[in-house]
Amino acid sequence: MRKAKMITTREYMMKFIYQIDMNKEDLTDLNVKLENFLNDNFEYIKNRYEELKLQFSDEADVELGETDLSQFIDLKYSKELVESFNGNKENIDSLINKYAKNWTINRMAKVDLAILRLAICEILYMAEMPTKVSINEAIELSKLYCDDKSPKFINGILGSVVSEIGEK
Repeated sequence: MRKAKMITTREYMMKFIYQIDMNKEDLTDLNVKLENFLNDNFEYIKNRYEELKLQFSDEADVELGETDLSQFIDLKYSKELVESFNGNKENIDSLINKYAKNWTINRMAKVDLAILRLAICEILYMAEMPTKVSINEAIELSKLYCDDKSPKFINGILGSVVSEIGEK
Protein backbone atom coordinates (compact mmCIF):
# COMPACT_ATOMS: atom_id res chain seq x y z
CA MET A 1 0.00 0.00 0.00
CA ARG A 2 1.58 3.22 -1.20
CA LYS A 3 -0.02 5.51 1.41
CA ALA A 4 1.10 3.36 4.36
CA LYS A 5 4.60 3.15 2.89
CA MET A 6 4.92 6.94 2.43
CA ILE A 7 3.59 7.73 5.90
CA THR A 8 6.02 5.21 7.41
CA THR A 9 8.86 6.64 5.33
CA ARG A 10 8.10 10.22 6.36
CA GLU A 11 7.84 9.32 10.04
CA TYR A 12 11.19 7.59 10.04
CA MET A 13 12.86 10.34 8.03
CA MET A 14 11.61 12.82 10.63
CA LYS A 15 13.03 10.57 13.34
CA PHE A 16 16.33 10.34 11.45
CA ILE A 17 16.58 14.15 11.17
CA TYR A 18 15.69 14.40 14.86
CA GLN A 19 18.36 11.87 15.82
CA ILE A 20 21.06 13.67 13.84
CA ASP A 21 20.16 16.91 15.60
CA MET A 22 19.97 15.41 19.09
CA ASN A 23 23.26 13.55 18.71
CA LYS A 24 24.85 16.66 17.17
CA GLU A 25 26.19 14.52 14.36
CA ASP A 26 28.03 16.07 11.48
CA LEU A 27 26.42 15.70 8.09
CA THR A 28 29.21 13.66 6.52
CA ASP A 29 28.34 10.14 5.38
CA LEU A 30 24.61 10.75 5.87
CA ASN A 31 23.73 7.93 3.48
CA VAL A 32 25.66 5.47 5.63
CA LYS A 33 24.04 6.89 8.78
CA LEU A 34 20.62 6.60 7.13
CA GLU A 35 21.21 2.99 6.15
CA ASN A 36 22.34 2.15 9.70
CA PHE A 37 19.37 4.00 11.20
CA LEU A 38 16.86 2.19 9.00
CA ASN A 39 18.43 -1.21 9.63
CA ASP A 40 18.62 -0.59 13.39
CA ASN A 41 14.92 0.31 13.41
CA PHE A 42 13.75 -2.40 11.02
CA GLU A 43 11.29 -4.08 13.42
CA TYR A 44 9.76 -0.76 14.47
CA ILE A 45 9.44 0.30 10.83
CA LYS A 46 7.81 -2.99 9.88
CA ASN A 47 5.38 -2.78 12.82
CA ARG A 48 4.42 0.81 11.98
CA TYR A 49 3.88 -0.11 8.34
CA GLU A 50 1.69 -3.06 9.35
CA GLU A 51 -0.36 -0.80 11.62
CA LEU A 52 -0.87 1.77 8.85
CA LYS A 53 -1.61 -0.87 6.24
CA LEU A 54 -4.37 -2.26 8.44
CA GLN A 55 -5.70 1.24 9.04
CA PHE A 56 -5.98 2.00 5.31
CA SER A 57 -7.03 -1.44 4.11
CA ASP A 58 -10.57 -2.64 3.50
CA GLU A 59 -9.56 -6.16 4.47
CA ALA A 60 -9.95 -7.33 8.05
CA ASP A 61 -6.58 -9.06 8.13
CA VAL A 62 -3.51 -7.94 6.24
CA GLU A 63 -0.79 -10.57 6.23
CA LEU A 64 2.77 -9.38 5.73
CA GLY A 65 5.34 -11.89 4.71
CA GLU A 66 7.84 -9.30 3.49
CA THR A 67 11.13 -9.02 5.28
CA ASP A 68 12.86 -6.53 2.99
CA LEU A 69 13.13 -2.92 4.18
CA SER A 70 12.15 -1.66 0.72
CA GLN A 71 8.67 -3.14 1.27
CA PHE A 72 8.06 -0.71 4.14
CA ILE A 73 10.17 2.35 3.29
CA ASP A 74 10.54 4.28 0.03
CA LEU A 75 14.34 4.07 -0.15
CA LYS A 76 14.59 6.28 -3.26
CA TYR A 77 12.66 9.07 -1.53
CA SER A 78 14.74 8.62 1.65
CA LYS A 79 18.05 8.93 -0.19
CA GLU A 80 16.86 11.94 -2.20
CA LEU A 81 15.65 13.64 0.96
CA VAL A 82 18.93 13.02 2.79
CA GLU A 83 20.96 14.38 -0.14
CA SER A 84 18.72 17.45 -0.41
CA PHE A 85 18.80 18.04 3.35
CA ASN A 86 22.57 17.57 3.48
CA GLY A 87 23.21 20.10 0.72
CA ASN A 88 20.66 22.67 1.86
CA LYS A 89 20.43 22.51 5.66
CA GLU A 90 21.63 26.10 6.12
CA ASN A 91 19.01 27.46 3.71
CA ILE A 92 16.26 25.35 5.33
CA ASP A 93 17.26 26.54 8.80
CA SER A 94 17.44 30.18 7.71
CA LEU A 95 13.87 29.96 6.40
CA ILE A 96 12.69 28.45 9.69
CA ASN A 97 14.46 31.21 11.66
CA LYS A 98 13.02 33.87 9.35
CA TYR A 99 9.40 32.83 9.90
CA ALA A 100 9.44 31.44 13.45
CA LYS A 101 8.44 34.65 15.15
CA ASN A 102 10.03 35.03 18.60
CA TRP A 103 11.68 31.61 18.24
CA THR A 104 15.08 30.45 17.13
CA ILE A 105 16.10 26.99 16.04
CA ASN A 106 18.00 26.56 19.32
CA ARG A 107 14.90 27.28 21.44
CA MET A 108 12.42 25.35 19.32
CA ALA A 109 11.15 21.90 20.26
CA LYS A 110 13.42 19.44 18.46
CA VAL A 111 10.57 17.33 17.09
CA ASP A 112 8.89 20.46 15.68
CA LEU A 113 12.22 21.40 14.13
CA ALA A 114 12.68 17.94 12.57
CA ILE A 115 9.18 18.08 11.07
CA LEU A 116 9.78 21.58 9.69
CA ARG A 117 13.13 20.58 8.19
CA LEU A 118 11.56 17.55 6.54
CA ALA A 119 8.62 19.49 5.09
CA ILE A 120 10.68 22.45 3.87
CA CYS A 121 13.17 20.09 2.27
CA GLU A 122 10.31 18.39 0.41
CA ILE A 123 8.73 21.70 -0.61
CA LEU A 124 11.95 23.28 -1.89
CA TYR A 125 13.99 20.40 -3.26
CA MET A 126 11.72 17.47 -4.14
CA ALA A 127 9.79 18.63 -7.19
CA GLU A 128 7.66 15.49 -7.48
CA MET A 129 6.19 16.04 -4.01
CA PRO A 130 3.12 18.32 -4.09
CA THR A 131 3.39 21.22 -1.65
CA LYS A 132 -0.04 20.57 -0.16
CA VAL A 133 0.91 16.97 0.61
CA SER A 134 4.11 18.07 2.35
CA ILE A 135 2.24 20.58 4.50
CA ASN A 136 -0.61 18.19 5.33
CA GLU A 137 1.74 15.36 6.27
CA ALA A 138 3.84 17.71 8.42
CA ILE A 139 0.71 18.77 10.31
CA GLU A 140 -0.32 15.12 10.75
CA LEU A 141 3.14 14.27 12.11
CA SER A 142 2.91 17.18 14.54
CA LYS A 143 -0.49 15.97 15.76
CA LEU A 144 1.02 12.57 16.44
CA TYR A 145 4.38 13.56 17.96
CA CYS A 146 4.07 17.12 19.31
CA ASP A 147 2.03 19.20 21.73
CA ASP A 148 -1.32 20.82 20.91
CA LYS A 149 0.16 24.12 19.73
CA SER A 150 2.64 22.60 17.27
CA PRO A 151 0.31 21.94 14.30
CA LYS A 152 -0.67 25.62 14.12
CA PHE A 153 2.96 26.73 14.61
CA ILE A 154 4.23 24.38 11.88
CA ASN A 155 1.40 25.28 9.51
CA GLY A 156 2.17 28.99 9.96
CA ILE A 157 5.85 28.62 9.17
CA LEU A 158 5.24 26.35 6.18
CA GLY A 159 2.56 28.72 4.88
CA SER A 160 5.03 31.61 5.08
CA VAL A 161 7.70 29.62 3.26
CA VAL A 162 5.27 28.69 0.50
CA SER A 163 4.13 32.32 0.20
CA GLU A 164 7.75 33.39 -0.24
CA ILE A 165 8.77 30.82 -2.80
CA GLY A 166 5.43 30.32 -4.56
CA GLU A 167 3.60 27.01 -4.77
CA LYS A 168 4.84 24.34 -7.15
